[in-house]
Amino acid sequence: MHDLTFKQVEPTAAQQFLTKAAPEILPVVLPADKTLVQCADLPFYDDYKLYALTDMTLPPPNVRYMLCSADDFCLLNWTNEPIYSVNERTTIKLDRKTLISYSKFFFHFVRGQLGRFIIVEKPEDVTWLPNANEKEKADVAAKLMPVTYKGIGRDNLFTMTCTVVFKNALFRTDIKVAPYEMDVFDPDLGAPEHFTIGQMKLTNEELLLEDLNVPVDPPPSEFG
Repeated sequence: MHDLTFKQVEPTAAQQFLTKAAPEILPVVLPADKTLVQCADLPFYDDYKLYALTDMTLPPPNVRYMLCSADDFCLLNWTNEPIYSVNERTTIKLDRKTLISYSKFFFHFVRGQLGRFIIVEKPEDVTWLPNANEKEKADVAAKLMPVTYKGIGRDNLFTMTCTVVFKNALFRTDIKVAPYEMDVFDPDLGAPEHFTIGQMKLTNEELLLEDLNVPVDPPPSEFG
């Protein structure tokens, strides 16, 4: 993630961390003397940090990620369940200052079997295949926008707008985030939809460009 700054954990503290975190990672056993432990603060949590555990005995990709507090260790597995689980166990700060960071974190670490939504704000955020031409790149660049906070909608959900790449297409979409546990009426379903705190939903998708020469990620594996 571009917005996170990871710092290396000093060796003694890293060894202690790996010992405490070991049960959450089983059946994988990380080599204590060959694992790089790094840590990043997250503005939407006070008591949880994001840890990156790099197994130096393996070639890239070789990094596992965990959300950890002083006494809780939660391995991220590229689904939304670990994040939603931590949201319910701690106090998550969702406001105008933290929502965009939370959204970028969420969509980086949640990757569906049918593809992942990649938030793209600037031309350098788009990964191109070698056969992409300059006109195609310029067409995409002209439609990109920063993640923009729109306020709280009539549904009482935080609302943001952004551009995303999904598979080989560029979309503009709204991101909805629940500020607390709540039920929201879904007109498409004709019934209430239950949201837990911090739960995400994409709505109002608009296709901007398709058949782009961008790599399409396979379904997530152990390392993303």
